[in-house]
Amino acid sequence: MTSPDTTVEPAGASAEVDVEATGDEATEDTAHAPPVVVTVVAHEPGEWFEEVLASLDAQDYPNLSVLVVDVGAPPEGAVDPLIGRVAAVLPSAYVRSIEGNPGFSTAANEVLEVVEGAAFYCFCHDDVALDPSAIRNLVEEALRSNAGVVGPKLVEWEDPTRLLDVGLVADKTGVVAPIVERGELDQEQHDAIRDVFLVPSACVLVRADLFRVLGGFDPEIPMHGEDLDLCW
Repeated sequence: MTSPDTTVEPAGASAEVDVEATGDEATEDTAHAPPVVVTVVAHEPGEWFEEVLASLDAQDYPNLSVLVVDVGAPPEGAVDPLIGRVAAVLPSAYVRSIEGNPGFSTAANEVLEVVEGAAFYCFCHDDVALDPSAIRNLVEEALRSNAGVVGPKLVEWEDPTRLLDVGLVADKTGVVAPIVERGELDQEQHDAIRDVFLVPSACVLVRADLFRVLGGFDPEIPMHGEDLDLCW
């Protein structure tokens, strides 16, 4: 897995992220694992962000790159504190800085501009910490079931025995309904693999070629509903 010469780029950087495994970095595991780019859209994240980054660093998937899209970054030339926070925890990550706040969809779509060679994109909000095997399990299931979009079980940050989401359903008018009640006790009753209508963008793995053909998330839907539109 290769990365830019500078692993954490300054604001406004436009270098591409090459995620193909080459040279000494191409271990046997990496060579057989489809390359995945985790794209974290961050907007002034709180103190939890270091734990989010640490969870990405702890992933057991062997062919993983991380792109942090810094939304609301300072003007070019000004010090961006988020770059330092990322470098301190995950120095191999690439930071893409965006002035202003164009919304989640446009920010997430930056992956189409700066990444080459990925088989999957995993989009995450800046307040989602992954279990160490999360990416591996998502990729394995995507390959096993030939799925274009896959999502994990989401649980509460403070109390992981409480469920937040296991996918959603929607009616023909686009009204979304959850499969579980938020706060429902997790007794592994929803751990079976199931088809769902949509996976929330809080954490979603998407096949890269499919995402590119669809044109990414709809930029006309800056927040809330972009995941429904993608999965429709």
